[in-house]
Amino acid sequence: MKKLITAITLILLSFISSAEQPADDNSLPTLPALTLNMADGSTINTPDLLGQPYVLHFWATWCPYCKKLQPALEKIKHKGLKVIALSFKEDDDANPAKAISDRGYTFKTAIKADAIAKQLGIKGTPTTLFINKAGRVIYLTNTSDPEDENLHLYARALLHEVNN
Repeated sequence: MKKLITAITLILLSFISSAEQPADDNSLPTLPALTLNMADGSTINTPDLLGQPYVLHFWATWCPYCKKLQPALEKIKHKGLKVIALSFKEDDDANPAKAISDRGYTFKTAIKADAIAKQLGIKGTPTTLFINKAGRVIYLTNTSDPEDENLHLYARALLHEVNN
């Protein structure tokens, strides 16, 4: 799994300085099937999301960098992309769904996603993945800058999939 994550990271880092269009799907890593346990008691299985692009945002309620980034993710959601926050590395008394709601955001929150973060090799917050409609990771970032040009570049690329 570490080799897969290293490969994903290297491929995605090569896209950071690339042109507007992401590489051909066949060269992009596929997100493995994941089951997300949502704060409302439901589950989301990532294979069920095939056919629509989305964003996975790994975060924690105590993370000031996540709090800084989340307004940009809310804007991305309002442009038409599904954004799913995955809370991990939380204190026992944390309430991620309430924290998101209290901040005025409307994206869904998966809780206790530590095993998923470990499976993907994600160690820090925030970590945000942009997944295309084929289930491939087109971009991975640890930025907390809501004005980061790449966030908006890859959001536009995913939105282009929605509109075509």
